[in-house]
Amino acid sequence: MRKILVRGTIANKPFSGGQSLIPLQYIAGLKRLGFDVLLFEDLSAEECWSERQNPCSFKESVQYDYFVRIMTAFSLAGHSSLLYDHGQDHWGASLEEVRRFARDADALIVIGGGLPPFPDILSAVKKRIYIDQDPVYTQLWSAVYHVDVGFSAADVLFTVGLNIGSEICPIPTCGRNWHKIMPVIDLKFWPFVGTAAPAEKITTVASWRGFAPLEYQGEWYEQKSVEFKRFLRLPSKIKRPVEVALSIDEKEEDLELLRTHGWRLVDPRIHTADPCSYRAYIVHSRAELGIFANAYVKSCSGWLSDRSAAYLASGKPVLVQDTGLANHLPLGTGLIPFTTEDELIAAIDDLDARYDEHCLAARRLAEEYFCAEKVLRKLLAQADLA
Repeated sequence: MRKILVRGTIANKPFSGGQSLIPLQYIAGLKRLGFDVLLFEDLSAEECWSERQNPCSFKESVQYDYFVRIMTAFSLAGHSSLLYDHGQDHWGASLEEVRRFARDADALIVIGGGLPPFPDILSAVKKRIYIDQDPVYTQLWSAVYHVDVGFSAADVLFTVGLNIGSEICPIPTCGRNWHKIMPVIDLKFWPFVGTAAPAEKITTVASWRGFAPLEYQGEWYEQKSVEFKRFLRLPSKIKRPVEVALSIDEKEEDLELLRTHGWRLVDPRIHTADPCSYRAYIVHSRAELGIFANAYVKSCSGWLSDRSAAYLASGKPVLVQDTGLANHLPLGTGLIPFTTEDELIAAIDDLDARYDEHCLAARRLAEEYFCAEKVLRKLLAQADLA
């Protein structure tokens, strides 16, 4: 059986169900395509903390506990490894077992973040594939701020920024060819629900700040808060509640601003703390309000989040802030674009008028464009691994 080694982020972002699902869905798709897959992640001593946010040992950390729970829940206990302190300790496969797997593997797929700090693993695999999950930021960090984000040693690069390298997107390519990849969705994990789980609230899951703003050629590429503030008055202008599972500092002055304007805010650490609670939150929503980071919008990056793809797979329509998607996806039914407040309000009205139609179209979009097997089959072909 052919083998693929996958490096993803689970332990390093505990209690983030959506983040955990990204590598899990890659693994599900690769396994259905007939690959033996080993997921590994490395954790430093500085990255271990207790439930009270205090430094602690590896096996007492929330990172360790979360990784073990998720791997066990997804039947990956025999196909995963959490390496601690450069392999001095581990859960699952040991560093030597990961090295042996790498020697037999057709490829290493790194999903977001840099390449792992194990040169012998990097040199052992036949091909190194880098999946850029943060387009605009990845390229600007490298080209402008000279940060080593890890892709320089990769053989093949992919990005979810569908317009990176095109005429309509000003972001530099760092002299590399970026293949385009859609978000990967495991349709078995996301069964069609549609109107079977009716809900009044329009929702999303978001971080208020995220990455720090970046400057390029005299232009600033800002955070999600910049775009959210453009639509502050939305709750007062529509009849439906708008709720956000929002990661925001309790001392953030914008917190009261959001509440004053009628936004419902819930704690993502409660509502989306693992993949199953994350799925439940999406399933019990009417639709997603996809407001994106200013950097994605301003750059016309062609970005669509894996979160939005999950809503679509559930048969939940997505009101999507336009990042230049028209050349890549059919828009208007199921996936409804907007740029202004008036366009957003009109889109919500259309959503209510044709809700059943939008739900069915949402699922069809997921099946056609985001199905894990389809997306990964194309990735393998472009990486000469088919």
